[in-house]
Amino acid sequence: MKSRLNNIWLGMVLGIIVPVITIFVVNLIRFDEYTIGEYFKIMFERKILSSMISLCAIPNLLVFLIFIWMNKLYSARGVLASTFILGFIIIGIKFLL
Repeated sequence: MKSRLNNIWLGMVLGIIVPVITIFVVNLIRFDEYTIGEYFKIMFERKILSSMISLCAIPNLLVFLIFIWMNKLYSARGVLASTFILGFIIIGIKFLL
């Protein structure tokens, strides 16, 4: 029987939400004097937006390893798929902007 936690869609959603939360947490901890809009504007002007997004994708590794450890392989596939999608977005930002 397939568990609710062993679902590709759950992994994909967590794989997208975790980097977004990480960006907000970094903004709150490191750059608390800027609003989130100013934060993205500064990153865009300095051309470090793609680098920051790629660094915020690192916590996906932790989520991926937790799913592997719990033997929830479909969810781990979802996290991996969303990380690849995020990678394509990063490449697009890097070379198109």
